[in-house]
Amino acid sequence: MTAVQKKFYDPFDHYIRKLPVPDPEIQRKRVKINQGSVLGVTNLTHDTLKLVVKCDASSQPLGGIAGQYAAIKVPGVRKPRSYSFARAPEDENPGEHTFFIRLVPGGELSGWLAKGSCIGEPVEISGPLGNFQLDPSSDTMVCIAGGSGMSAIVAIVEHAANLGVARDCYFFYGARTQKDLYCREEIQAVQNKWNQGYRFEFIPVLSEEPESSDWEGPRGFVTEHFQAEYLAPGKLHLDEVKAYFCGPPPMIDHGVKLLMDAGLDDKNIYFDKFEDASSPAPVVDNTKCVLCDECLLVKPVPNCLVEATNFRTDGDDSSFYFERVRPAYTSGLYYNSLYIDEDECIRCFACVDACPHDAISVAYDKTPKTLRMYK
Repeated sequence: MTAVQKKFYDPFDHYIRKLPVPDPEIQRKRVKINQGSVLGVTNLTHDTLKLVVKCDASSQPLGGIAGQYAAIKVPGVRKPRSYSFARAPEDENPGEHTFFIRLVPGGELSGWLAKGSCIGEPVEISGPLGNFQLDPSSDTMVCIAGGSGMSAIVAIVEHAANLGVARDCYFFYGARTQKDLYCREEIQAVQNKWNQGYRFEFIPVLSEEPESSDWEGPRGFVTEHFQAEYLAPGKLHLDEVKAYFCGPPPMIDHGVKLLMDAGLDDKNIYFDKFEDASSPAPVVDNTKCVLCDECLLVKPVPNCLVEATNFRTDGDDSSFYFERVRPAYTSGLYYNSLYIDEDECIRCFACVDACPHDAISVAYDKTPKTLRMYK
């Protein structure tokens, strides 16, 4: 037998199988944590800023889509905050990400931005997070935003315009006064680019505009105007509508209720709601967990969600203790559980969105359910 003909036999050949090709839909969910810096800060209104972050050249592309969000951490601020991407990713320069940030009294991150020039300051950005995105149907888009919730909706309609979708779009925006309106040029650009033959309508609604002003547009709360002028008169056929919300949680709750009361199925309503540290953190019910690790793959910070074992209570379940599982140092596969530390949790709810088995919720009791408790 010549050298060319020689073939070595591996007795384990029959037991080795090729790894499957990665599912791109799953891969998209993986959160990347990149280092970058502040490229620009612009005043949009008296209390809203546009922040542009530039990731370092060595960073991996975040791979986000219009509607998703990221967690941002800056020097001197212990916990990141979540903000929606404010532009369609295809319209951004490589490695750059734009956000609209409202200046909140006492807010750590917004206060850091407002203190003075931050250009060049280091920033850590984690993403992409969330499932909010343009759906693939041809149904009419009803977009309702308020405050800095303008960001995700602008990104989605920009993306829809870039795709040339064959569908109508009604974009309602709730603000207090005319001085709170922004992104007019960007929205006009979307309207100019929208697929000819289909309607794109932007409807700003002001809730606190002085009666003596020159404002000729609608007044009141944005969801009430939508209900009175579009929903009640039957201007929309709800069997051909997809609704998108981004903004204050009460606005989202009211708008969703109006649509569901009118007959729109909740599967046709899309939104991500951000909460602050005063809101309850999610809790893991480990009796429902199937160890799929989807929640661990979307963690924006290292210690918000940890693997734990040896849970113990003080006897009346009023307090509990556990040991954190550390690979190569601890073990105990069958009784390990997941635990969300409310002091580390940034209330992004990425883990809730990622869990396919309803094992994570803010509605669960604060004492986590585990497969095994030690008294």
